[in-house]
Amino acid sequence: MSSSRVPPLIADAVVETIGNTPIVRLVTAGSKAQVDLLAKLEYTNSSGSIKDRVAQRILANLKAANKIKDSTVLVVPSSGNLAISLALLAPRHGHYKVIGLVPERTSQDRIQLLKSLGVEIVRTSIEAHADSAESQFSIAKKITTDLPDAILIDEFASGASVQVHIEETAEEIFIQCEGRLDALVVGVETGGAITGLAKALKSKIPGLKVVGVEPEHSSIQDGLNRSGAWKVEDIGGNFTPAILDKSLVDQWIQVSDQESYSTARQLIREEGVFCGPSSGSVVAAALRYSESVTKDPKPRILTILNDTARNYSSTLLSDDWLLEHDLMDETMARSAAYHRHEKYRAASVEELQLPAAVTVPPTSTVGYALDLMMTREFSQLPVLNPTNRKLMGYISLTALTNLLEEGRAKESDLVSQWMYSFLKKKGGPKSTYETITPNTPLADLAKFFEKHSFAVVTDDDRRWCLGIATKYDLMTFLNRRQTSGRQF
Repeated sequence: MSSSRVPPLIADAVVETIGNTPIVRLVTAGSKAQVDLLAKLEYTNSSGSIKDRVAQRILANLKAANKIKDSTVLVVPSSGNLAISLALLAPRHGHYKVIGLVPERTSQDRIQLLKSLGVEIVRTSIEAHADSAESQFSIAKKITTDLPDAILIDEFASGASVQVHIEETAEEIFIQCEGRLDALVVGVETGGAITGLAKALKSKIPGLKVVGVEPEHSSIQDGLNRSGAWKVEDIGGNFTPAILDKSLVDQWIQVSDQESYSTARQLIREEGVFCGPSSGSVVAAALRYSESVTKDPKPRILTILNDTARNYSSTLLSDDWLLEHDLMDETMARSAAYHRHEKYRAASVEELQLPAAVTVPPTSTVGYALDLMMTREFSQLPVLNPTNRKLMGYISLTALTNLLEEGRAKESDLVSQWMYSFLKKKGGPKSTYETITPNTPLADLAKFFEKHSFAVVTDDDRRWCLGIATKYDLMTFLNRRQTSGRQF
């Protein structure tokens, strides 16, 4: 560790680690745009988003007003992150209950996270206007009225968000940037972050330009009721929030879903910045804004990256989902097509030239199976019925070794006692099995290896075990094709 880097002291609670997030230089993207492009990594907060700051301030205000008790129910209309933050901080501020009203576009990853934190989830329509009876705000107000000790947390109207960004986030930015900043680019949903940051930083940095970012079809900047929906979470809306001071925003930029998701993936791939889709929107807007500014001297542009990619493993991080929703840019689409089709050029499992399968019957002993696997350097062995030669399951070298070390298994035990069975057990579920045959395309086999460590190759009827394939066999095949002069 460098002597100039001092690690933080021990914190008594996670709430004490919120804030003081780092600012990093986006070297690759900035070099292409000929600007000094910076990113404040708000996703490094405890729950993975900027909303930890807001939740902490909301709870402090409620606590100061003696409004929090064990029977308190916080009703939170949000895109998801604020409800996550409030639930995460519950042990420190009193074990209140959280009801989160989240739009239908909220990723399943965040829904699971909310559930794990004990949040009661109410899904709301993404098309309902804020004034309609079906909107998350109207439903939240009704829930608050009907439940005793319920408190409505309306971040869109509360000053807590503006307050915390003026007093804390803006101060951090001013110190970190040493007071030198030409433009600030912020994604807008509630309007609290951009209003607080713009108000504080414009008073300290003359000439600072503030750029607001929203998705295409969003109506925050003009309040017009538009048709159409967007997939990016955590920014955008179909009305202008009460706390947004539009006079502080110098320019608005709308970003498409495709540009948002592809830019976020590019940041992960090229910068090592593990941010969510809305951060992709913000950086894409910053790059677009940079096209209109003078490059001499090189302008410094700061982006606020508000949440983590870990909340979007089923969307942003899923190539299948991005392809299904046409959200890949040309570079990503070419790469996906290569890995799905061109990489293996219609080759099948048969071309792996696998050796004949070495198998054992269920009556073999654990000791014999272990000796065979170690002698032949196998990690798994298929188990076959000696009568009809049908595949019954397999045994694993690692699993058997662990069982022996733990004293649960003996070398004299039969393999059938410890094998992973493909047969339906009485009173229990059948192990899942996907048929892999010599005709299976290698592209499908590669997909299989995303979840499994090996594949048992059988005939179409699963009557005969023909071999064992691993990811190493795939890699060997590609290397063999490359050295033979064929591109892969």
